[in-house]
Amino acid sequence: MTVVPRPVTEEDWPGIVALETQTYAGSGLSESPEALVSRMNRSTSYVLADGRRILGYALSLPYPRFRFPDLAHADTTPFISTNLHLHDLVVGPDHRRLGLGGRLLGHLMAEARRQAYEVVSLVAVGDAAGFWAARGFLRHPEITLPAAYGPGATYMSWLLRAED
Repeated sequence: MTVVPRPVTEEDWPGIVALETQTYAGSGLSESPEALVSRMNRSTSYVLADGRRILGYALSLPYPRFRFPDLAHADTTPFISTNLHLHDLVVGPDHRRLGLGGRLLGHLMAEARRQAYEVVSLVAVGDAAGFWAARGFLRHPEITLPAAYGPGATYMSWLLRAED
């Protein structure tokens, strides 16, 4: 399947919200559409689409290192940070195991380097920490996450450049 990541457009949001709900509603981690929109930076958030159908997406935004969004509320304060927080990376169930998640992540990491971010962080939910660790992200067990992220949630990061 040949689809390439492209920036999120206004027309993509119904598909993103549907995919996010399908992925997280059963675990209680689904967010409001307003909260999802607030987790996106236009220059570091992408979709994989087949026409108008969203196959996957990545939402990321500058966020202070070792901090993370409150899942119950939309972010109202934009941050300036050398840390890019990957809030959500989802590939629809019918398109998993085709390398699309890796394609999204590779694109995001290349863009993070190009834009001079120093760190990419994320919260691995459920049992996803092993997936992210296999891709080079390091666990930070010293960071306490709120219960809203669910059992087993782990803050993780990848150092892109040495900090000053």
